[in-house]
Amino acid sequence: MRRTMASIPLAQAAALCCGAALAQEAASFTQLSACRIDAERILLRATFDGSPCWAVEPAQLAEPRGTIVAVHLPTMSTAEICTMNIVPVSTEQVIEAPEPIVDLDVTAATPRNDVVAQGVIEVSEGQGDCLGARG
Repeated sequence: MRRTMASIPLAQAAALCCGAALAQEAASFTQLSACRIDAERILLRATFDGSPCWAVEPAQLAEPRGTIVAVHLPTMSTAEICTMNIVPVSTEQVIEAPEPIVDLDVTAATPRNDVVAQGVIEVSEGQGDCLGARG
């Protein structure tokens, strides 16, 4: 009976520890911009902290909610074994987001689909000018 009772505080401590880790919010992007190319497309540029062995896959868009659309940036692993270094992971993608979309709710995720960065960005009106601009 003592063994069973002794394991209860250990289980509670583990639950509290894991719960606190899961409750942490995702980090912000180190760089996030969105520029309207034309009435149908937006150029999205994003940089976040991640692994040197991650490659960003094509953006996945949810159904628009009024003037905002959720954009998910999944990553894939490019190696079976990788260093533990944290490096900037960048992507530049043209997404299909017709007007009246004016805001993007962007998330980036690990290859295991854990969110590592989140941010909301207002789309600037570039109408083609943003293709030449870097920022």
